Amino acid sequence: MVSKNVGSYDRLLRAFAGGGLAIAELGGYLGNIEQYFHYFAIGMAIWLIGTGASGNCPTYTLIGISTCPHNDEENKNLESQ
Repeated sequence: MVSKNVGSYDRLLRAFAGGGLAIAELGGYLGNIEQYFHYFAIGMAIWLIGTGASGNCPTYTLIGISTCPHNDEENKNLESQ
């Protein structure tokens, strides 16, 4: 099982940012700049929504940070079971 390393505020911010980026890209609101980073914007929107929904960010794991305040307590509870 993968532990969560994304806190609740971070998850909400990621979900809204990813959704907004997806709407802007798919709706054509980015204008002329859209042609340069179409696939990047869609990929980033999927990444943000996915990490926000799952509560786990592989980049945070590589860097060794966590925005989840109860990460240590959850791990202790899982180990004791």
